[in-house]
Amino acid sequence: MVITKKIIPALKGRKAALLAFTPAFLTASASAYVPMEAGLVMLVFALLITMVIGGLIILWRQAEAGSRPAFPDAPPAPQPARVAGQGAAVLLRELAKAAEAPEGAAPAAQARRAKPALTLVSGSAGNPENFPEPSLLPSIRRLSPDEASRIRLVTQAFEADRIELHLQPIVSLPQGKIRFYEALARLRLADGTLLSPAEFLPILECSGRAADFDRRILIRAMAVARHLVARGSEAIVGVNLSAHAIVEPGFLWSLAGLLDSSPDILGRIVLELPQHSWRHLDADLKNALASLRERGVPFSLDRAADLRFDPQALAELGVRFMKLPADLLIRAAEQQDGRYAGPELDVRDFASALRRQGIRLIAERVDRDEMVPVLEDLGVPLAQGFAFAAPRPVKPEIAGEQDLPRPFGLEDAPTRLRRAG
Repeated sequence: MVITKKIIPALKGRKAALLAFTPAFLTASASAYVPMEAGLVMLVFALLITMVIGGLIILWRQAEAGSRPAFPDAPPAPQPARVAGQGAAVLLRELAKAAEAPEGAAPAAQARRAKPALTLVSGSAGNPENFPEPSLLPSIRRLSPDEASRIRLVTQAFEADRIELHLQPIVSLPQGKIRFYEALARLRLADGTLLSPAEFLPILECSGRAADFDRRILIRAMAVARHLVARGSEAIVGVNLSAHAIVEPGFLWSLAGLLDSSPDILGRIVLELPQHSWRHLDADLKNALASLRERGVPFSLDRAADLRFDPQALAELGVRFMKLPADLLIRAAEQQDGRYAGPELDVRDFASALRRQGIRLIAERVDRDEMVPVLEDLGVPLAQGFAFAAPRPVKPEIAGEQDLPRPFGLEDAPTRLRRAG
């Protein structure tokens, strides 16, 4: 068997040589038997030399092809040790980048990054079929000193609970009366720098702290709602939930117990879920939302990337508010037929279609005064944005943040809420 394995390649090489030089052999043989003039001898001789050179080139290319691997385009095998050694740092960087992508892409990207890690841990590195697609493997670039420092500062600020709550009012149109507030989180670093969620939330999400962060914000928002009730205000408070926290097992169920501890403010806290989360609810998430809905907790659709929705399906899930970007609404209204959400629904019918299902439309990011009259013409009942008021910090004692510096509270907020435009 061993001798056969050694002979076969040699025979293959001889066969290739015979095929390569056959034209030269035939030409030389023919010149020996076929009479030719003296002037043709040099031509035949040149033809023979050309054929021999061509045969040598063919043999050289065959030898070069035989030395290549069977799969020339295959990437080098991943190095499990290097990936495992830098996994935490890489995950922080990759998830921080994912925050700049559209909301709908984040969970899918997170799932793709999780797959290689599981494969490497399973001990199947010796089997190429079990390796993940190399393009899905995370980069192993080391974090820069600035990136590592930012991650450390954010983590320290979170562990020190230096979370501040800011409120931005949502007003009725055209009256401009405050109907409720949206709770917006900020994180203050040790040097006093105030970070927005886009700057710190990806770091908390990749380190598994998104659910803890959302619970802290909800506790602060509940304290604000309790303060509003004590003042006789009918305003309610909206709390954003992270898409990463929502899919964490047991997170939504834990909110039910948290809200049960304050029955006096049930109905005064609106839980805002991203549009992507509403479109990808599994059975457990639907059951958890149903449990909250039975307690009287209203929901809101937030962070919409488009204007496509089913009012009846959302109403059945307990959605009572829908926040849509003002610029999307205005652009759709400027089209000839005003149709964006489908052939059966015109943007001018959004407010009425939602109202029939018990859902109130909110135009968010209304940042210019000239946007307000257009939204009023569309029948939008509620609006939010810098055209009305900027987010304002809440007093630490109101939100239960006694150890933080004292910014002004609701009573000190300017009352320049007006009908813009």
